[in-house]
Amino acid sequence: MYRNLLAHLSRPTTSLPFETIQAALAHHLAHLSPLPTPLAATAVSSPLFLSHPLTLAKLDALSTAFRHALHIKFDLLKRDAEQRSALGAVFSRAVRTRLALWVDALIKGLQGGQPIMRLACSTGVILGMNDVKLTSQGYVENEVVLSLAEVMDLYKYDTFPLPSPSGAGEWEKEFQPQGDGDVDLLSIALIFSSRSLPLISEEKLKALPLEILLQLLTATISTAFLAGKFLSSPPQPESPIMASIAPLSKLSSLAHSLLLDSRPKDGLVTAQTTLTTLREICAHVETDYRACLQEPESPALPWLRLKTLLFSTIMIAESVLSSIIYVPPTSTTTSIALTTLFALSHLAFVIQQFGGITASGDGFKELKKTVYLALDIIASQGDEEGERFVYELRDSNTNSKDTADFVLAKKAFVLACVEQLIPVLSAECIERDVWPLCESHLSEPSHRETYESAHSVVLAVLSNSKDTVKRMVPFYTQCLVDNSGDGGLDTHQLCLAFSTLVRCACESGDSALGWFPVDSLIREIKQTRTDEKRAKRLRLGLISCVSAVRGVQMLERVLVEVRRVLCGSQGKSTGPPVHANDRMEEVEKLAEEIIHHVGGVDGEKEFVIRWWSEHRATFAVDKEDTELARL
Repeated sequence: MYRNLLAHLSRPTTSLPFETIQAALAHHLAHLSPLPTPLAATAVSSPLFLSHPLTLAKLDALSTAFRHALHIKFDLLKRDAEQRSALGAVFSRAVRTRLALWVDALIKGLQGGQPIMRLACSTGVILGMNDVKLTSQGYVENEVVLSLAEVMDLYKYDTFPLPSPSGAGEWEKEFQPQGDGDVDLLSIALIFSSRSLPLISEEKLKALPLEILLQLLTATISTAFLAGKFLSSPPQPESPIMASIAPLSKLSSLAHSLLLDSRPKDGLVTAQTTLTTLREICAHVETDYRACLQEPESPALPWLRLKTLLFSTIMIAESVLSSIIYVPPTSTTTSIALTTLFALSHLAFVIQQFGGITASGDGFKELKKTVYLALDIIASQGDEEGERFVYELRDSNTNSKDTADFVLAKKAFVLACVEQLIPVLSAECIERDVWPLCESHLSEPSHRETYESAHSVVLAVLSNSKDTVKRMVPFYTQCLVDNSGDGGLDTHQLCLAFSTLVRCACESGDSALGWFPVDSLIREIKQTRTDEKRAKRLRLGLISCVSAVRGVQMLERVLVEVRRVLCGSQGKSTGPPVHANDRMEEVEKLAEEIIHHVGGVDGEKEFVIRWWSEHRATFAVDKEDTELARL
């Protein structure tokens, strides 16, 4: 059987399936005695694997054979150790030590082979070592790094008009794309590298020409997505590169992090180039997507590929942004952050499929982290960069032919970004660029993300721009009242909005302005007689204002009104009837506001605790409500 394997390996073609050759090679590598070095040397130079064209399927079979051989050898050594006597075990090497020596012999057999073949074999070895939890040996890591460097060197001579080294001519031809639709050898080398390099120590990875590696990775990723034109291109078979886009993106993110850590100046330039390419890809995709929507019969969209593009962009951008926050701020760092946000804005229609940036719960954590990192970097540069970003995205690059869903997805993305930049925007920018974005969506809950984002932006404006508070309080008070019904703001959102509105109005120094939202709530509660759910939301909104008012006088005033609304002066509510369970919930909410949220400024805490001690019994109006009195 061993002779048959050697015979097949010595010929450029075989009648056997590659799976059979792969299994036989793995078996004999593991069982060959005393060492696998000769067979490894035969395999790495085998005409069967080297025959034209070299394809990913061939090299994958070779790599998998070496990986499986390590598994088989590990099992053989474990069984041998179990069968030894206790005395024999004392004087024999440990299983992992024997396995490491076997791996050393295996790697020695690869010497002299073509770089791409050595890369495939050593990738299989290091993956196998990772599978069995064997500490990666330095010579295995060296083999992976050196073989990749040699492949990149060959590609350099093939790409640029430089003199070819001796013996490189034949191999240069192999780096051209094959006519059978398979990928070029450089892409194959990068695919194998994306599997093995993340398992290698960072210090050894820094020995690689990381700038060139990143340029090649970016070009390969761009090729996988057809430079962003896959929506307008004829349907094509799934590319092997696309199947490996996740590890390729992960390797790109790792290489960016290493380069920015070791050589920040070079790393910033390379990162800017990568993200600019990704932005161009995303822009092409958005253009073609809009064109597809305008066709009479829109074709089925490849959502899996669109989401893959989003994941790839986020993975690379997150790594870059996480690294540049430790780099002294420059115009390049800001440009990188802006480029990231513009790239993601082009994919707003894809982001919408995940609930958007502001989705409640954990949502898409990596997306949120990437966006907020970029916004933090922009905000750290002051109002100029923030205002430029808002200005460029103000119209969201939409037109009258775009569908409503597309426009709303773009607006939701812009609003989510603008909310974080409000603290650094001028009052003029807020009035000119931000307010028009929000106003039309404040009473349109049909598109939830845009609706909630618009309200969040308004609250951010109230909290950070005192110049606009006096003008906005009357309008926004009525807006909140109008949006307190079913389908509008939920209870938590309404309470937060009223609390923020009252607090900001009180902090403006105008007590009448601070009382305006409270008075509006009281009047609306009295007028709401039939809608119990809405009345309950309004009462809870009023209770949330207790901790928002400023000064003992206004605090006492709002507490009196809360007591009247909940219980009435004679034990009856001045609003619509309150169900016992609702009353329990509302009194608990009032107790929470008083005990945990009212501050200790100007004697407010002492007053409110004393008031609660005096009046809490009045919230229990019959025997069934005695539990309320204990709060």
